Amino acid sequence: MPINDTEVILAARDALPSWSWDDFAKEPPQTVELMRLDPNEWHALIAYLAGPSWVYQEPARYDPVDETGRVRRGDASTAGTFSGDADVTGDHDEMARYLVDAGVPEPPRGVQWMLCLPDGVTEWELEHACRLAVQNIDPADRRRSALEVHAALRVLLNGRMTPLSW
Repeated sequence: MPINDTEVILAARDALPSWSWDDFAKEPPQTVELMRLDPNEWHALIAYLAGPSWVYQEPARYDPVDETGRVRRGDASTAGTFSGDADVTGDHDEMARYLVDAGVPEPPRGVQWMLCLPDGVTEWELEHACRLAVQNIDPADRRRSALEVHAALRVLLNGRMTPLSW
């Protein structure tokens, strides 16, 4: 069982988690501050690597768009609309390719994730830790990036979750 950050990093770099997207609950696993993870490549990677102990899934929400395809802010009457099914399908397919290249299974369609932020961790800190982990990695090396993000998340969550859950 890893007991310090160095051991946590080495264990996390050794392999990606083996859970399935089906393991992610549809209700919050904890009552804490939540961070919305948009259905995109980067946030899907973070969702999967943080895992079902920290993340749950819900139906995706799309930013409203006008007839030209531009995002409209502050218009609740069109919330959940988008420029077309082809756009959503194309976005999902692109996200799935990114994740598969990283060694992560394809996520379900029409899903977004909510991350339960640990006490004392802000959205900025979580994003910063993940981006810092990959700053010197070739963007094309998605597998190595995933391993480094996994290590960063494990360090950030170390002591806040049981080692068996990751």
